[in-house]
Amino acid sequence: MSADIDFDHHSDEANADPVAYYARFRESCPVGRTTAHGGFTYTTRYADVARIARDDATFSSARSDHGGQGVGIVIPKGPGLDQYPIELDPPRSTEYRQLINPLLTPEAIERLVPMIERHAARVVDDFVELGSCDFVRDLTNPLPAAVTLDWLGFPEEDWAKLAGPIHDIFAAPAESERAVRGAAGLAYMDRRIRELIAERRLAPQADAVSALVAGRRGDGGEFGEDELVSVIGLLIAGGVDTTTSLTGSTLVHLARHPDQRQKLIDSPDLLDSATEEFLRAFAPSQSMARTVTQDAEVGGCPMHRGDRVLIPWVAANHDPAVFPDPEQVRLDRDASRHLSFGIGSHRCAGAHLARAMFRAMMTQVLTRLPDYRVIEEGLVAYPTRGNQSGWDAVPAVFTPGPRAGAAAGSVRALTTPTPLRVTAVRAAAQDVVAVDLALPDGGDLPAWRPGAHIELRLPSGRLVPRSPSPRHTRIATARGAGWRWTRRTPPAVHCASRCGRSSA
Repeated sequence: MSADIDFDHHSDEANADPVAYYARFRESCPVGRTTAHGGFTYTTRYADVARIARDDATFSSARSDHGGQGVGIVIPKGPGLDQYPIELDPPRSTEYRQLINPLLTPEAIERLVPMIERHAARVVDDFVELGSCDFVRDLTNPLPAAVTLDWLGFPEEDWAKLAGPIHDIFAAPAESERAVRGAAGLAYMDRRIRELIAERRLAPQADAVSALVAGRRGDGGEFGEDELVSVIGLLIAGGVDTTTSLTGSTLVHLARHPDQRQKLIDSPDLLDSATEEFLRAFAPSQSMARTVTQDAEVGGCPMHRGDRVLIPWVAANHDPAVFPDPEQVRLDRDASRHLSFGIGSHRCAGAHLARAMFRAMMTQVLTRLPDYRVIEEGLVAYPTRGNQSGWDAVPAVFTPGPRAGAAAGSVRALTTPTPLRVTAVRAAAQDVVAVDLALPDGGDLPAWRPGAHIELRLPSGRLVPRSPSPRHTRIATARGAGWRWTRRTPPAVHCASRCGRSSA
């Protein structure tokens, strides 16, 4: 293959429209060599990207001197702390994945959902009465930071200090004052991680850092401090800004496509499948890189030991051979094969946490800010979308609404649709199911009064009860921080009521 193909995933043309840029090369030269950034091989097809990502023996993620010094999983390389396990190859990476994985299973993330929803409601409360916000500054950055750092065990006063530098690195032009400030912030993050590790060794708590500190290797040995710093640093970086990017891009898209936004408002359960489509269309991590360890050939292009190879998830996600009409966002598309979380041994361990944070933020926006309008002229994109895509500013206006939170011991009336959490579901009698409801932030709901009733919008989008009928019995009684809602219901609705998240 020619070594002088004019390809650069950080170029102005690529930044303007990465999907179209990769499509052009996919049609003309799907695998090729470029001299940009010291020279590397690029790929554009789903099959080639997946093959390279799965072949750790031939295409290494580990740091090396090939292509310069620094983080080895991006092109060009840049400064940054070692990131275990993503910058290691099996079998060295395996013990770190075994340390992390139990903390991020679907069951583990389900236990975090109340905390995630509490933070989401609190963050939106801070601006919902104003009628305007910057979604990045006010929602998509602080929420993932609060959830990730709260889960890990960092105190609240650390959240902004640790999250800010991560966002600065992604959102600032290389070598700019802001980028330098972000890099300097990594030194503070390193120090705080070490301090927290030391604290948790002495006094473990119910948080992720305590679990990591208590983890053991296969032979029973402890993980060293430097190893834990690397693992925790990667969890912070992965948890904080990637979900910020995905949510910001989705909010901009839905502002430009109000028909799709309305579909999600009318049918909240559609968000589950739509989440995968948004991930496919708006992959936060646009590309990664590998280093060739032995001679190989991909797509007819020979590669030699030491060559650098670009594997763009964004190109794979828009390959028409896998996703027909890939430029279209279809809420009901089966996009489960997308590569936004990677594939192979380095597939993102935090995928379930990212989905949970995304859904919590989108639910808050769709239920509490349904008429939001993005101020297009105020949008600020990342300076390059070659490695990471996202928005640095997404200003918006909307109809002001009430705060969802309530001070401890206070009670507020619910006069607008309000997100509630199902805390218990029980069979009260034959064809009768009792459901306990509570505010996400734990505040008290108002006591029942004669004539009062509630309507629940189920995850299917169905509103029950719509009108009084002999088959509907409504009972609302004060139960601490929640309500009990009892409905005589046929089995189909009984099952829907168990789905867990409703609005009253």
